[in-house]
Amino acid sequence: MGKSRTPTLIIAYLLAHSLSASSSAAQEPPTPESLLALLRQVRSFAEPNPGFMAQLSLYHRMGCPSTVDNHPLYQRWCYERRVQYSIALGQAPGIEDIAFGDEADEADEADEAAGEVTDTGKRLENSKAFRCRRCRTQLGTDACLIEHFPASSASPRNPRNGGSSEVVETGRNAQPCAHLFLGPLSWMRAELSEGRLEGRLECPNGKCRQNVGKYAWQGMKCSCGQWVVPAISLAKGKIDEVARKAGGDGRWNRIGIS
Repeated sequence: MGKSRTPTLIIAYLLAHSLSASSSAAQEPPTPESLLALLRQVRSFAEPNPGFMAQLSLYHRMGCPSTVDNHPLYQRWCYERRVQYSIALGQAPGIEDIAFGDEADEADEADEAAGEVTDTGKRLENSKAFRCRRCRTQLGTDACLIEHFPASSASPRNPRNGGSSEVVETGRNAQPCAHLFLGPLSWMRAELSEGRLEGRLECPNGKCRQNVGKYAWQGMKCSCGQWVVPAISLAKGKIDEVARKAGGDGRWNRIGIS
């Protein structure tokens, strides 16, 4: 018995079978970490490598399905791997490998437009949007954001984006953030299809073309001291933040950028 691959397979098997057993018995389902601790009671040298543990954690978050190919979290993981591989080669990812977050949400928006009461609809009713300061064209919403925090604080990854960008702590004495980081959106397609490692993002309104942000697949350091890899950002000085009015009438209020 090896110390990495074999324990990984055993933990994955136990996760899949323990999940159904715990649900029927109203017990707390096991986690990869708890099963690893159990396995070490009989094989103390069991030590799945960090990559395997990350995949077990992903499998656990997915609910341990019998097949993973069509699961959104698995597809997001595959997308991240392709992007990371391209960056490691010093290349921008191919346009076919880029997942545009707003296109993935089209089904949710269709449900909202049809008047269906869903959790997604409730979230969107109270969401924020970000618009070009010059022409008011909407550039994205808070659902697209990738959280990052000043270097003096913790930096979790955004579950909404599948952790698609890694936030790396680099130091202290943080300055206020001058950027909002977000995942790729369809209005960026023309620029990202050019195959450059870094570049500028212009407002998609053809009559405006204001410079609203930039991107760097190899990563970018925010003014707060955090590195975000890969990085797609909007400059706070070039956009306005608006919030949807209460009542769900679709109107927005300008609230500024902090």
